[in-house]
Amino acid sequence: MPDLDQSKISTCSFESMQLHVGERLQLELLVENARKSYYTTLIGFVPGHSVLVRTPHEQNLPIPVPEGAAVLVRTFSGRHAFTLQSRIDRVCRSPYPYLHLAYPGQVQQTLIRGALRVRVALPGIVSGLDEQADGPSRAVVISDLSVSGAQLETEDSLGESGEKLGLVFKFVVQPNNYEVKLATSAQIQSMRKITKGKGPAESVSHGVRFGKLHATEGLLLQSYIQQVLLSDRSRVV
Repeated sequence: MPDLDQSKISTCSFESMQLHVGERLQLELLVENARKSYYTTLIGFVPGHSVLVRTPHEQNLPIPVPEGAAVLVRTFSGRHAFTLQSRIDRVCRSPYPYLHLAYPGQVQQTLIRGALRVRVALPGIVSGLDEQADGPSRAVVISDLSVSGAQLETEDSLGESGEKLGLVFKFVVQPNNYEVKLATSAQIQSMRKITKGKGPAESVSHGVRFGKLHATEGLLLQSYIQQVLLSDRSRVV
């Protein structure tokens, strides 16, 4: 199964990460004697000098950040998770709030094997693709998610392998709490019974592959998965 491959931890330069303007980053700061994480975006960088990022916001206001504060930066790109240590060199408020981070000497990179899947617990609705199909829509729980498919849990079977369904679910993309409603076709790839807890109750887990997503939908889904990864790497399946 895809995982953070601890045998593939190495170092690289900031430039070799090949990040683009607007790339999502997670900043971990020490605030009031407690570690806090914020999401931000990359504005740009000058090799060997500075990395520019948007000042994170809380309640639509830029957070107070002291110059000289240490910061841990995490991001994900391609098949690697990246972590680097830096500090806040300069806090700028004009013409808009942004930060100068000290340019890192090296970056830790960890290979992620296979297609990235993360554990989630998102409610969803499945239905037949044909509007005239018999049977009502049914509630499911999405237990893990990737840009190409998902694992759906239900009380009983949704159908046989190869059968196509309609799937609708929602997720929220930070930093602006943007709610995305994704509606796509999905084909059942696998099915197995699972037992949760110590009781005899069983449910059915279905592996499904998404139909072709629109470019914007794919980018938003990828952003959400990256967001989950950045918040907690243990949620990689």
